[in-house]
Amino acid sequence: MTGHQRKHFAIQLLRDLSRLAVLLLVAVIVYLSLYAHYRASKAIEDEQYLKDFNGRVLKQIDKQVNKFDDPQAVLDGNKGTLWSMRVAGIDITDPLAAAEMTATSRSIHWPLLLSILIPVVITLLLGRVFCSWMCPAGLLFEWTDKLRKLLRFAEIKPGEVKFSHRNKYAVLIVGLIVGLFVSMPIFALIYPPAVVSRLVHGWVFGTAVTGMLILLGVIVAFEVFVSPRWWCRTMCPGGALYGLISWPRPLRVRLKASKCTGCRDCEPICPMGLYPVRDASTIECDNCGLCLRHCPEDALVFSIGLPGKRVHRFDQKESASNGSKVAAAIVAMFVLLFPAEATAHHILGLPHYSYKENYPQVPTLEYPATTGPYDVLMTSYPGRPIPGESANIAFYIKDRTTDTPYAQPVSVRVVETYTWGRNREIVESAQIQPFDKTHKLSVKFPNDGEFVVELTMQVEGQTEVIPFLMIAGEPTATTSVLIAIGVGLALFIVIVRAIKIKRNRRAEKEATSEDVGRVCNPSSSTT
Repeated sequence: MTGHQRKHFAIQLLRDLSRLAVLLLVAVIVYLSLYAHYRASKAIEDEQYLKDFNGRVLKQIDKQVNKFDDPQAVLDGNKGTLWSMRVAGIDITDPLAAAEMTATSRSIHWPLLLSILIPVVITLLLGRVFCSWMCPAGLLFEWTDKLRKLLRFAEIKPGEVKFSHRNKYAVLIVGLIVGLFVSMPIFALIYPPAVVSRLVHGWVFGTAVTGMLILLGVIVAFEVFVSPRWWCRTMCPGGALYGLISWPRPLRVRLKASKCTGCRDCEPICPMGLYPVRDASTIECDNCGLCLRHCPEDALVFSIGLPGKRVHRFDQKESASNGSKVAAAIVAMFVLLFPAEATAHHILGLPHYSYKENYPQVPTLEYPATTGPYDVLMTSYPGRPIPGESANIAFYIKDRTTDTPYAQPVSVRVVETYTWGRNREIVESAQIQPFDKTHKLSVKFPNDGEFVVELTMQVEGQTEVIPFLMIAGEPTATTSVLIAIGVGLALFIVIVRAIKIKRNRRAEKEATSEDVGRVCNPSSSTT
């Protein structure tokens, strides 16, 4: 390995460590939030809640936090997710979150705008480094390239469908316009960094993560089988916004024309699907530096300077049209002209379910739903019920138009769900009368597992059934083991098939070579 290769290998290693550090930071902040709940309820002193892995982590956090003069200030100063977080008392918000919040509320909230100052300044100076150096979802999606190589080794040809880089700018504008008119955020639900953050939150707090895993799984599957790096290249609204902000950046990848031999070795390894020799200075480049490592002549370098004339902004001469900029300006104008209250936005990026910190108790799970004109909120205390012990479940139902509580009785039943076989009824359907504006019941979950609490109510003359997923205790990994066995068996079959194809191909080549040899030397075959 040459000195040039060693240097850029170290840069790529640093890039991977940087993204892992960001993911670790999210996990630490989530654990601090969990610890804050237990500390507020004094449950940190109760051994029955601290027996599992999370409990051991909370004990270590308790030791470290109590070393500070004001432990509560430490907890208040570190919370949130990559969508919007507070680190060491400093508020940091993703510019996409601020843009969506501004659009959905149709007003300017100055503390929110001030919280994007750090990522905006970094992007103005260094470019789209959040995408390549900080985004943990980007680290996940980079592995799709390795999975595609495994498919080729297995003699399965992955798709190479190409989409326009301009799609993500359309997604950004359309998403903001939709948020503007319906006052509900969309990007918070589909933006991979936010999804990964909520996934960590769900894993630590023991809440449902199926929907988030499905979303990330669909993106990964599409990139593996259909289009390489589809999301980051062509669909990510955050990448689009960071790209627009990064245009004046002084740090860029530039070409030393005198050294370039035109070998194009840099082209196939560019994560953004660019030809770095011509496109590295555009807003599509995220300064990942991979092309520098793979340039045999050291013709591509990081350079500091003012932006020059931009040509070939995108691969295949694509460019962000002036029309897109005009549309963005129109969206901004409407944002300021029509103020309205935003709904369903969590300023610290928490999921749509959340745990109350100000309750003097073990965390309470909140799980919202809507049906017709009614908003329904199911709460459970504790958030993850302990098998064999009573869990208090309550339903808060109100008419969102009149703000009046639901005064009719409802029916509730609880079933245990299984991957294989029929569900088992734990609590038979029972009618519950409203009490103090709520419908309450007490449930004992018999064992560790996944359960569904079914709420049945009358809505505008129709019977509606709303399912709420609950997790009790620590479910076993039987299903995961079965899935792992199935995946392993499928992988074994694929490998055997690939080896067989390669062996047959080698045999055909050898047979062809022998036939050619006989034709060229007929005397040897007759001797």
